[in-house]
Amino acid sequence: MPSEKIPDLDRKKRLYLKHVGVKGRGVFCRTAIRKGEVLEVAPAVILNQDATRHADKTILLNYTFMVGNVSKSQRRRAGLKKTGKSSCVIMGIMSFCNHGEHPNAEILWEERGGTIYYILEATQAIPKNTEICTVYGRNWFEDRVKE
Repeated sequence: MPSEKIPDLDRKKRLYLKHVGVKGRGVFCRTAIRKGEVLEVAPAVILNQDATRHADKTILLNYTFMVGNVSKSQRRRAGLKKTGKSSCVIMGIMSFCNHGEHPNAEILWEERGGTIYYILEATQAIPKNTEICTVYGRNWFEDRVKE
């Protein structure tokens, strides 16, 4: 079996958190960012269905991400029965990116060497001192209104 290249954990220098009113804290950049630039690579902690249910009753609800189609070995290791009922916590600053109607970055993920890594990448040029926003998903806000 060929060895997998495990990504380096990395974060662009000069990112910072700033309070942005009703949205809470957001991620901003002190320097301009190029389209396609990787702003952060960070690992995630996977929560099985039970842990997700518990996390959803806490402030972590707003900082968890859906688990994608992970490998059988990853599902077994994390005790996942259904990935649709499980979540993860990203161990990086990208967890503080707010939703934007016109996002300037996206969060991608990949599985390498038995770990899930999330990658924050600019989808357009971002001027300095601009908030870095992603899309939370079509139903994210509606699901919270129901609660």
